[in-house]
Amino acid sequence: MDLLIRDIYGADRGFNVAADIVTQTADGVPLNDIYNEFADALAEWNQNRNLVTRLFTFDTTESFVQIAGEPGKGEDFEVESEFGVPKSSRRDINWLRMGYPLEFFDAASRFTHKFLRDSSAEQIRLQFEDKVEQDNRLLFRKTMEALTERPATTGDRFTNENGVTIYGLWDGLSDSKPPTYAGKEFSSGHNHYMVSGAATVDGGDLKALIDTIQEHGYGLPESNERIVIMVRKGTANAEAIRGFRRDPADPATDPFDFIPAQGAPAYLTDETIVGDVPPSRYQGIPIFGSYGDALLFESYHVPDGYLLAVASAGPGNSRNPLAFRQHRNPGLHGLRLVNPNDATRFPLVNAYYQRGFGVGVRHRSAAAVMQIKASGSYENPTWP
Repeated sequence: MDLLIRDIYGADRGFNVAADIVTQTADGVPLNDIYNEFADALAEWNQNRNLVTRLFTFDTTESFVQIAGEPGKGEDFEVESEFGVPKSSRRDINWLRMGYPLEFFDAASRFTHKFLRDSSAEQIRLQFEDKVEQDNRLLFRKTMEALTERPATTGDRFTNENGVTIYGLWDGLSDSKPPTYAGKEFSSGHNHYMVSGAATVDGGDLKALIDTIQEHGYGLPESNERIVIMVRKGTANAEAIRGFRRDPADPATDPFDFIPAQGAPAYLTDETIVGDVPPSRYQGIPIFGSYGDALLFESYHVPDGYLLAVASAGPGNSRNPLAFRQHRNPGLHGLRLVNPNDATRFPLVNAYYQRGFGVGVRHRSAAAVMQIKASGSYENPTWP
């Protein structure tokens, strides 16, 4: 009896042979070299990180910070008595816990052996560049959301994995009462999410943002801190700001002159600039001018109809308004290329990208947001 055995063609069923291992791209670039190139590029990317994120944040691995609340006025000194001793006094301090979020995000570029075999190194690098761009958007969006999202009620505030409340800026709710600064007291319901009250921006709006931050002791020139006001590029608001001129007869609306930055196109004027011309860049971000004590930055990523004012003490400074939280394990910091396989034999095949972080407000007084509209309450913007 003849035995019919079908579909056996050597070693293409059930056996992994050396010929199956893809070691280089179609144009001859070793995949191990590309993998190591990506790892080196990520190390550099993590060091620089998103410029805006670094400028407004500081690093932490803590899930919360415990800060002292308003201590109250306390007792005064007494006039000394010849026969008595002074009475004893103390101040009670209420402690507040402010939570920081932490989430892990991932994205993958799936490569089959056939794709790696037939593609060029440039095609593979394009997928890597796409993931770096995704990470850039994620960092920027989470940073801006931490600054601009105002809860409707105290019960709408988020909590982190330890149940600690995550606060935004002073949000106008009943428990928003900043501590006294330089003798100035603030009432409950203090709000850093503002509405302009007019359909177009004017100089008074920018001054209101600056004053709202500086009255708490942030963004003061003598403290070596700068306020950066962000506006959407190419909009009517950005163009209007370029035309602001001081009007002594109406200081509430036009208190300062707009001063173009050093990198601005040449222009003619019969006036003299008193003071320093603003730099073309501040800590790596482009500046198009200044208004009062604030530097001006424009970006297409900023939603139209909003102005964001943030006091920065420099990249990573603990006085910056936001905390950038990462895991306690340093091996989980930054944008990581995770390879569950043996990277020496099958690099990139199932590798994926991972980022674990969270952004939360630490200094609630160090930033302010304004929505430019004629009436109504503040609405949270949508970030790309």
